[in-house]
Amino acid sequence: MRSMNKRNKAVVLGVTFAVAATMLAGCSAGGAAPSADKAPSKDADSALRDMLPADIKEAGVLKIGTEAFYPPFEYLDADNTTVVGLDMALFQAIGDELGLTVDVTNMAFDGLLPALDAKRIDVVVAAMTDTKARQAKYDFVDYFLTGQGIVVPAGNPKSIKGVEDLCGLKVAALEASTQVSLLEKFNTEECAGDPIVVTALATDADAMLQVRSGRADASFSQDAVARFNAEAEGGSGKFEIGNDQPLLPVVMGPMFSKEDSDLRDAVKATIEKLISDGTYQTILDEHDLGSGAVTEVTVNGGTL
Repeated sequence: MRSMNKRNKAVVLGVTFAVAATMLAGCSAGGAAPSADKAPSKDADSALRDMLPADIKEAGVLKIGTEAFYPPFEYLDADNTTVVGLDMALFQAIGDELGLTVDVTNMAFDGLLPALDAKRIDVVVAAMTDTKARQAKYDFVDYFLTGQGIVVPAGNPKSIKGVEDLCGLKVAALEASTQVSLLEKFNTEECAGDPIVVTALATDADAMLQVRSGRADASFSQDAVARFNAEAEGGSGKFEIGNDQPLLPVVMGPMFSKEDSDLRDAVKATIEKLISDGTYQTILDEHDLGSGAVTEVTVNGGTL
């Protein structure tokens, strides 16, 4: 569940932000930006393409912004430049259907919304949680259902399986994140009599280090990210997931300016087609995220 904080990929650190990256159907890694007059794919869906705003349709390019340090949703490939992950694969398929080259810009997370506001990008694709607060200014197309995960030391010495087991313990989470907000909510409800000691940190790597060093009993993050981190290089055999099933599922998806309803609706319709023809489920399964599939694509369906 992506929130407004600075995240690093758990297993890739020290990479400079603001790297331009492109998808497979665009430039090769490290190449020039895609041409603004790129012809649409011969396999593009003409009805979906006709839904696009005129400027994007004419340019033939969909500019998306991300912070590529949040696996398995977006992260850097082995070349340390190309952005890969579930969101990127879905948007490559969306671009193919719309006859657009997908141009991906990797930037600091706190620069994404300013870039969208300034129209330097067309859409934010960064595993963002759909919340009521964000809906006040932006629109979401909700195409993934995600829950929360609890990373604990191997062997789960505190027998942590759910929210109620966190009461009175030290828990690390990402600063300014939805997870921190949820932990604070737990402290007013389930854990009101024995509050969680919350440590908010800048990166997933920092949170994992807290657990590894014993300074935290657990870390609390998006379930898919928690599972990726627990199994990542250096994590295998040192961590495990306390909860059997994802906790507190919520919807997430790309963010659009409220001025770009035509683009929003074109993307929504395209995802619906990808669900109908099976492409969507195939992509999720290829990333071991099939359990997060939605059957209905909503706009601003988040209730947090």
